Amino acid sequence: MLLVLRWMAVWALTASAQTPQAPSFEVASVKPASANSQDAAMALMKGPAEEQMRFRGGPGSNDPGRIDYVGVTLKMLLKRAYDLSADQIVGPDWLDTERYDIVAKLPPGTAREQIPLMLQELLVERFQIGMHRETKTLAVYSLTVARNGPKLQPPEKLPEYKDDEERKAAMRKNTSAALEARMAAMRRGEHVPGRTMHMASTTMAKFTAWLSSNLDRPVKDKTQLDGVYSLSLAWEPDDAKPRGDAPLGPSLPAAVEEQLGLKLQRENQQVELLVIDKALKAPTDN
Repeated sequence: MLLVLRWMAVWALTASAQTPQAPSFEVASVKPASANSQDAAMALMKGPAEEQMRFRGGPGSNDPGRIDYVGVTLKMLLKRAYDLSADQIVGPDWLDTERYDIVAKLPPGTAREQIPLMLQELLVERFQIGMHRETKTLAVYSLTVARNGPKLQPPEKLPEYKDDEERKAAMRKNTSAALEARMAAMRRGEHVPGRTMHMASTTMAKFTAWLSSNLDRPVKDKTQLDGVYSLSLAWEPDDAKPRGDAPLGPSLPAAVEEQLGLKLQRENQQVELLVIDKALKAPTDN
């Protein structure tokens, strides 16, 4: 019996030594977002474009040893930590509204693939999250290629910026210029679409994420289109009203088909959900 107990103890120690430790940040600060984090230009964006501006640093960036997430919601963080789309995360409404600033130092040699696991540990610890997974049948849009084929343009070369502040300044300048051009066209009596969108260099995965944030149901990519494209859209929101004698432009689904050669089809689909049963709105002390 003594030999058996010794063998079991040795086996347990060996198994424990062979089990890799989950990666974690060396030090991390999680706080409610400061006033400086509520950038007006970023607030005008939705989906991947906004997140690209708010999630900074980490492996592959100019600051590989640190992450700096500015004015992010808990849902944005959960999406990144668990590799899910926004429609797959169910929980209290404040997951989409409360914003946080996160700064964390990474261990030397951290790989990009380790960041989601590190985020999972951090979010559960600081927000005291309780969750479970379930599968439900949901109404979705399937994005497919229209009958006459796609009308997609090659990607544009993206401008290079020395840092995030220069990037944000350029974005504010472009937003202001677009608004001025829009107002000038309206003064000349020209037809101005209610909404416009331009993605200089994007994938179908990012485009479907953007569509999901602008439609009444999730969008699933079934185009089988790989690669990177430049996309532009002009459409009228559902609540648009005629302006004078000018006819209204197309709805967003119609614009996707007419202008991009892609089609949105309604269907029901089994979707795996991450259900947040509980979470702190104010994270625990750093």
